[in-house]
Amino acid sequence: MTGKKWGIGFLVAVLALLILLGGFVVVIDPFFHYHAPILGLQYPLNNQRYQNDGIVKHFEYDAIITGTSMTENFKASEFDELFGCNTVKVSLSGGSFREVNEMLARAAKSNSNLKYIIRSIDGSYLELDKDYQIRNYYPDYLYNEIIFDDVEYIFNKDVLIKNCPSILVYTLSGQKTTTFDVYSNWMNRFTFGKETVDGTYSRPTAVDTQPFLTDEQKKHLNENIQQNFIDLAKGYPNIEFYVFFPPYSIYYWDEINQTGKINSWPQAQELATQLLLEQENIHVFSFFDEYDMICDLDNYKDSTHYGEWVNSQILHWMKSGEHQLTKDNYQDYYRRIRSFYSTYDYDSLFEIPEN
Repeated sequence: MTGKKWGIGFLVAVLALLILLGGFVVVIDPFFHYHAPILGLQYPLNNQRYQNDGIVKHFEYDAIITGTSMTENFKASEFDELFGCNTVKVSLSGGSFREVNEMLARAAKSNSNLKYIIRSIDGSYLELDKDYQIRNYYPDYLYNEIIFDDVEYIFNKDVLIKNCPSILVYTLSGQKTTTFDVYSNWMNRFTFGKETVDGTYSRPTAVDTQPFLTDEQKKHLNENIQQNFIDLAKGYPNIEFYVFFPPYSIYYWDEINQTGKINSWPQAQELATQLLLEQENIHVFSFFDEYDMICDLDNYKDSTHYGEWVNSQILHWMKSGEHQLTKDNYQDYYRRIRSFYSTYDYDSLFEIPEN
C-alpha cells in the first residue's frame, strides 16, 4: 500500500506541475493564442508568424495593414487619423499571397467589426501558383482549431523558459506593449541612397528577348488573384480592400529589363488589375508613374525597399484617391508606364561620372 500511495502521490504531483506550467503559459500567453494582452502586463511584439494570428483573432480593431516587407514601415496611427479607425499592422515578411490571404480570412471570421484592409500585391508573385508557400516551418498548432496539439505551445520549452519570463521582465522594467507603428518597422537599421543601393544590387546579364506572358502564366495569375484576393472580398462585401502595387525603384525595373520581363511584368499587373476591378469593394492603387520618386534612390535601401516616408505618402494617396486605378483609366496608366520603362536609359544608372 505504501508503494501504491507513493505512486499515486507522484502522479498527482506531476499532474499538478503540468497544470501549473500549462496555466502559466495560458495566462501570460505571449503569442496571444488564447487572449489579448492581459491587464497589467506589457508585451513586446517581435515575432510575426507566432504573434500575428493571435493579434487578428483577439485584439480590438476595425482595420488591418498587411502584406510583405513592403508594408512593414506603415504607421497604424497615421491610417487611424486619415480614415478614422483603429488599426493593427500584421505584416508577413516574404509572405505569399496564400499565406496573407489565409490570415485575413481568419481575421474576417473572428472580427465582425472589420472595415478596412490595406494590403500589398507584390508583382513578383503574380505568376506563381495560387498555393505557393515560401515557408519551411510554421507553428501550425497556433493556427488550427485542434485543441489537442496546443500541448506544443503550453509545454514548449522556449515558451516556458524564455517567452513568458521575458514578458514579466519586460513589464517590470517599465516598458510598454509595442505599438503598431513600431512593430516590424526596420527604418533605424538601414541607410538609404545610391551608394547603399549599389552595394546591394548585382546587375543581371542582359537577355535578347522580351516575351509577353504565356497562356500558362496567365492561368496561374487568374487563379492566384481569384483565390487569394477576390474570393475573400466577395465573401465580405462590407470590408473595403485597398490593395497596392509597391513602388519598387528604377533599379528593380533595370532588373526586369535585363532579365527579359519588361513586357510580361507590367502585363501581369495590368491583367491582375483588370480582374481586381471587377470586385466593387477592392480599390487598386499603383504608383509607378511617380517617376521622380522611383528614380530617386534616396528613397530606397535596396532595389525594392523604400523608406517610411513613402509608406506615409501611399496612405495619403489612398485617402485622396490619387493613383487609384479604375476601369476607365487603368489601360492608359499601363500604356504610359510601359512606354517610360521600356525606353528608359538604364545603362546611364551605372555610368561612372567624370571628375
